[in-house]
Amino acid sequence: MNKSTSKVNQPPFLEMRNISKSYSGVKVLHNVNLKINSGEILALIGENGAGKSTLIKILSGAIKADAGEILINGQRKEFQSPLDAERNEVVTVYQELNLFSHLSVAENLFFTSYHKMKGFLNWSALRKEAQHFLHEFGVNLPADKRVSSLSIAEKQMLEIAKALYRKASVLILDEPTAVLGGKDVNRLLKIITRMKDRGVAIIFISHRLNEIFGFADRYLVLKDGQQMDDGRIDETTPDELVRKMVGRELNNAPHTSINYEKKQELLRVEGLSREGALNNINFSLYKGELLGIAGLRGAGRTELARAIFGADPIDTGKIFVMGREIKINSPRKAINTGIGLVPEDRGSQGLFKNLSSLQNIFMACIKMKKIRKNKERNIAKHYVESLQIKLPNLGALVGSLSGGNQQKVVLAKWLEAGIQILLLDEPTRGIDIGAKAQIYRVVQELCDQGMGVILISSELPEILENSDRILVMHKGEIAGELDRESASEETIMKYAVGAAAEKSLTEYAVGGT
Repeated sequence: MNKSTSKVNQPPFLEMRNISKSYSGVKVLHNVNLKINSGEILALIGENGAGKSTLIKILSGAIKADAGEILINGQRKEFQSPLDAERNEVVTVYQELNLFSHLSVAENLFFTSYHKMKGFLNWSALRKEAQHFLHEFGVNLPADKRVSSLSIAEKQMLEIAKALYRKASVLILDEPTAVLGGKDVNRLLKIITRMKDRGVAIIFISHRLNEIFGFADRYLVLKDGQQMDDGRIDETTPDELVRKMVGRELNNAPHTSINYEKKQELLRVEGLSREGALNNINFSLYKGELLGIAGLRGAGRTELARAIFGADPIDTGKIFVMGREIKINSPRKAINTGIGLVPEDRGSQGLFKNLSSLQNIFMACIKMKKIRKNKERNIAKHYVESLQIKLPNLGALVGSLSGGNQQKVVLAKWLEAGIQILLLDEPTRGIDIGAKAQIYRVVQELCDQGMGVILISSELPEILENSDRILVMHKGEIAGELDRESASEETIMKYAVGAAAEKSLTEYAVGGT
């Protein structure tokens, strides 16, 4: 029996009682109760907009509740600020990264502790201390490396390390694995399990049900600001949680396979190479096809998408669009050619968060000459309705929307730009299950209308469920190609880790078939 489940009669370490919060008369939380014991992992789940972020902001001291109370070890607490919460050992790692890109890993790790250090700082000793701490928790980062040179996944691992260094008794993790894949996810889950074993109470927000069922002890489901259910994770099923989260059965869009006998090539890549990133990439994308690209982090998937879009230079290779060779040396040239990219980091690369939804929708229309406000608003309303974008009005800042609705605005932007080829890099990262289903339904409809789509995802079920064909990358190369019928998670992973290629070479060496 788990340690955390054996102390049934003891009061919980942390309680949030009857928490309520309203904005402009609209209730976003209504009498929510949260309980967690030391050494326990609580999965906080629900669709985007369910109230999860508001609840953890209240617990972390970022905002104040209208009603309710917080108790730690039976004592009532009132947090006036995030710093106040941290003094009570409640630490939050948000989905949006909070790092100083011009500083080193060690400087970021110790940043909140500088005021406690007296006299001159011994940076040599601090770097050694940082390296030892990172190694202890399995975070493989050089202490003296500048944060601006880290990948998104490495930055996320550093954020987790910062929280661990602050010696939290309550650790709140908002979508910590959203930017991670493969080994990084496993490494992070091991770190979290280690913290649990040390008695830390962990509130874990994730849309990946396989993670939740893999290591959470209990769950709390929110929907429209209300508490739908809570209980032990081993006493429910993924289907039951989905029904509680969305209030309905989820039906995926029917997959329409393309007729390859009548296939029309939209995009062809020949010998695409860039030193240290890509090596002799060759493939075609056809009209109406959704081509999945799988692989572990660092395999070159994002680099390939950025090279096709003209965001990164290439050393050698050719790109053909509709049979004609195109020199794509900038994103502007790619857009003019009919290619759009939904980037991995939509917040900083796909949207202007300080601009309105209306402005963002027309941001890629580089051929527009005259601005007709009424026509723009009507077009934008069409996308809001067809993509089911939830927003108070077209003037609402994109940064105020949920992750799923932000991603729909990015899709609307490319649809309005009139692109024929859509590159999707981790399009559902940090997006709830209901919004994921909506986005893939839209993508399938676009393919049915003749668009070609390249999907990059670290979630193999998404790749398998939505792709017509699958390319698997390993160390900057295409290690294998699979059709929809023969693909499986096991086969993809064999190619992704290079095992399939090694097996083929071994068989060849011994004369096998």
